[in-house]
Amino acid sequence: MSEYIRPVVFKLGNQLFGVDIEKVQSIEKQINVVPVPNAMPFISGIVNLRGEVIPVFSLKKKFSMEEGAVPCENTIIIALPELKIALEVDEVMEISDFDMENISDVPSIVKNEETQYLDRVANNKGQLILLLDVNRLLSTDEAADLQHFTEEMQHE
Repeated sequence: MSEYIRPVVFKLGNQLFGVDIEKVQSIEKQINVVPVPNAMPFISGIVNLRGEVIPVFSLKKKFSMEEGAVPCENTIIIALPELKIALEVDEVMEISDFDMENISDVPSIVKNEETQYLDRVANNKGQLILLLDVNRLLSTDEAADLQHFTEEMQHE
């Protein structure tokens, strides 16, 4: 593990989160999300980004957060090993540099099978930022379902 971490910090509701910049392919504003009937509960729809169909993932639904009245207008495109996903976020704040001394593991009492994606916590001037392990956002079954869903959408 490196001595520092560079996350893309974003806001969901009043909470700050971060994802490793190495996993981020791009940050998009106001892309056209096409709803898909009968999609998985945390999938808001799909986007066609430079000729590639990418499923749009609602972190608010995944994290059981209240949906805001204003739709998410920022999207972070993440490259996972098997597929790409677009994460809906309220606002992209910054790309930060954190020293390892300001990062600690998520307390074990918070971690369970449903929250494996909670990797570490960064303390940035008294503000806590939850750092997500995007490789663990989806369970194995969810990833397989999403891969299948994406392949179907590519062929339509």
